[in-house]
Amino acid sequence: MNSKLWIGWVAVAIGVCAAVSAFVVSSTQAGQGLAFGFGAFIAFFGAMSVLAHNRAPDHWGLVVVGVVMVALPFLSGGFNVDRGAAWTCWVAGGLALVLGGIGWTHDKTQTQDGMSEWGDSQRLRHRWSYWIGRLALAVGAGSVLVGIASHSSIAGTAVTIGLGAMIAVVAVWSLLASEPTHDFLLLAMVGFAMFLSPWAAGYAGDTMAWAAWVAGALATGLGVAGYLRDERMDFATAVRDDSAERYREQFR
Repeated sequence: MNSKLWIGWVAVAIGVCAAVSAFVVSSTQAGQGLAFGFGAFIAFFGAMSVLAHNRAPDHWGLVVVGVVMVALPFLSGGFNVDRGAAWTCWVAGGLALVLGGIGWTHDKTQTQDGMSEWGDSQRLRHRWSYWIGRLALAVGAGSVLVGIASHSSIAGTAVTIGLGAMIAVVAVWSLLASEPTHDFLLLAMVGFAMFLSPWAAGYAGDTMAWAAWVAGALATGLGVAGYLRDERMDFATAVRDDSAERYREQFR
């Protein structure tokens, strides 16, 4: 196995095991939903680190999820009666924290010299990049409208409106950004959170769950497609090179 990919594959395995464990050993719905949701995010960041060119953001995502999972049982009193979910969070979160820390400390840090400010990188973006942002904006706005118009549970309505608004905001950021790679990653993260929310927030039996599943899946797919496409094209490097060239032309 490629030494650069083993962290991602191990994280995927840990995330899948944590998600399965959440249903097997948890004794409360809240503990099951939280352990499942965070376990799924471990698998998500692991998969992204396998597919991406620059793995630093994905390894950092593993660190953040790991810290939250380890701390969550201490912060929530509901875990006092759900030791299965607590131990799932402690074990999976601790392993994710270690894996993410190893990967992040060994990632080659890209030089941030502010050179991209001199370029007009909007002209380097492909048409599909803007279409991803527009479609994501439509998904987010549609989710908000569905949440407002529906007569569903408080949890389902609040999550659908809140995460739908976040999807719309991130979509606007991606449309305005000169280099939207990380905006697409954030879009995928918010979309994935929305997709998992019916199980995590306990409204999977509600009609609003389908709105969250459909909108979340669409936003996740759009974000992953944009993120991986920019990563494979190394769009960030192209932006910096173009900006450096324009800087030299202006000041030489």
